Amino acid sequence: LAEAYQALQTLDPAAAQRMAATILPQANARLAADMLFFLSALRGGDVGGWLGGDTARLLRRDRPELLARLGDEFRQIGAMAREPAAGDWRIALVPFFTGAEIEQVRLYLRPYGGADDDDGTPKGVRFVIDVDLSRLGRLQLDGLARDDGKRVDLIVRTDQPLPAAMQSDIRAIFEDANALTGVVGGLSFQAAPAHFVDIAPAAGP
Repeated sequence: LAEAYQALQTLDPAAAQRMAATILPQANARLAADMLFFLSALRGGDVGGWLGGDTARLLRRDRPELLARLGDEFRQIGAMAREPAAGDWRIALVPFFTGAEIEQVRLYLRPYGGADDDDGTPKGVRFVIDVDLSRLGRLQLDGLARDDGKRVDLIVRTDQPLPAAMQSDIRAIFEDANALTGVVGGLSFQAAPAHFVDIAPAAGP
């Protein structure tokens, strides 16, 4: 994907700019929507549908071998997201654009709760987002979203405790999001030791 982005910068800088602005997940207000769009495209297995018709046609015309390799990797990642990687965890590798490079976010998902609807166990989806940051080091978001969509609990894990001001900012973002969506939930921080959830062998930064 990084090679395709670099190729577009040479072939058609405007197309590369559109890709960065409208397709690649990055730290902006579209992050969640862009990640969901990527995950939806993974299920379909069509990298051209994710890139957009104009971008796919440009690569097919000038760099067909690159588009073919990108399509193969896209399908491999899609298969990985469908099949449990460890236990009943599924892993999705999501691209993340830093503004200069394309990094990787590891998203793990698994069903939560028992099979018996009468056992009183809250049911939903457990998710873990794992990233390696240049300044903070490893950061992990461990969340539980209930099936009724009304509660999301989140743990933020880091090697070292986050500064108090940063924790306060994160808490404010979490509370603002809850207020906007009507969701309730709790937020906590773990560090030193972080007790990271290691679901699969750690990928490189």
